[in-house]
Amino acid sequence: MTLEEHIANGPTWVYIWVMWMGIINVAAVLFLIRRTDGKFRIGHIEAVAILATMGVMATFMGWLFDQVGYVRLLGLPHMLFWTPLAIYLWKRLNHHSQTSVFGIYLRVLLATITISLVIDYIDVGRYLAGDGALT
Repeated sequence: MTLEEHIANGPTWVYIWVMWMGIINVAAVLFLIRRTDGKFRIGHIEAVAILATMGVMATFMGWLFDQVGYVRLLGLPHMLFWTPLAIYLWKRLNHHSQTSVFGIYLRVLLATITISLVIDYIDVGRYLAGDGALT
């Protein structure tokens, strides 16, 4: 089975959560380009960081799945790549109004990443303690 098939065949809440994480991360593309003074420019550097992190993380997760299968260790790519991203985004929050569309987006994304990281740190800890199975 592929990673996607494992997720689809697992608990509904996991499938919904994974889809949400994908949607909220890919939504960064909406903030990648902006038009100012009649010219197109990079919109928000944070959007570049989000998309780059997602690409590297997805690649590493696919490789890790091929190596170890569908086990709790699959939280490791989130830990390695989202922890620094979350710190970076946290430090950048004060540059974006809480009421701007991008400011709201960043806060929702950061909350999503933080929740995922809690789950991932627990899962990787459980894996290291000998409980590797994901249900």
